[in-house]
Amino acid sequence: MADNGISVESVEVTLLSGIDMSSATMMVDTYRSHSGEKTGEGPEIPYVQSRDRYLGEGHTGPEARVILTKVVNRTPDEVIEQLHKEKSGLLGNDANKDFYTVLFIMSMRLGDHSTTRLINGMIEMIFPRDTEISGYSPKDKNSITTILENHSDAVFLTPDLNFLASGTRIPKKSPQPRENRFDIRVAPGETLNGMYTPKTGYSLSIPSTLLLEYQGILKNQQEVFWEIYPPMPPHDTQMTGDAMLAVFSLIIRAPKNTLPKMRTIIECRVKGDLWGVIPLKGSTDNL
Repeated sequence: MADNGISVESVEVTLLSGIDMSSATMMVDTYRSHSGEKTGEGPEIPYVQSRDRYLGEGHTGPEARVILTKVVNRTPDEVIEQLHKEKSGLLGNDANKDFYTVLFIMSMRLGDHSTTRLINGMIEMIFPRDTEISGYSPKDKNSITTILENHSDAVFLTPDLNFLASGTRIPKKSPQPRENRFDIRVAPGETLNGMYTPKTGYSLSIPSTLLLEYQGILKNQQEVFWEIYPPMPPHDTQMTGDAMLAVFSLIIRAPKNTLPKMRTIIECRVKGDLWGVIPLKGSTDNL
């Protein structure tokens, strides 16, 4: 990867409830009989009939699809210098290390958005022992709340990981030197635009109406997690009907010329007239 270049990859994670097919079918039939809907003969469940149909016939219960897009670039020298000043030598010897800025965009869609809504959740990232987390954001909900209140149509992230509600919008002209454009997957066949420059950082065409609220907690040098919540008060738009998005960022020290890999664990609780309160969980080692 060139010093001014980026690496982009995406992975899909299905969050499972653990409810088996027979239990799901019984719950659906009971729900339909009380709501006046016609009870089907086969093991159909409501989300298979929804407009998304992305989880397929073989899955059961209230489930969700998460698409994670990871964007990596080499951290600019001026940001590294500032990190050394702030940490007063705690970063150690950089001779065999590189600094990377890692951006995660999470898109979550509930399998049955007609009867299910998100209560809260958690996304945790675990890096190998030879990798260290040097910085992360957002650390509290204030920066995301500001973006929500600003009703912006984009999210901006500076090279030193400051979230902004306004900034240079993504231009429609052809990319200039050192501009890196990329796609953010939010659903099958659906993408949003992103752009990175070493000088200004990231510009993501993510409407604030699709953002969750969240805050981060550093567990140790290799582990960090963010708690996620629906916006409070809720948006006018129905959050359960569209993709729910969140943006997380880190600066890490990793072995030289080695793009960082990690394990990602996602958990959440959903609630609806059909299912009650159900925990969902999924993970991936592919980022």
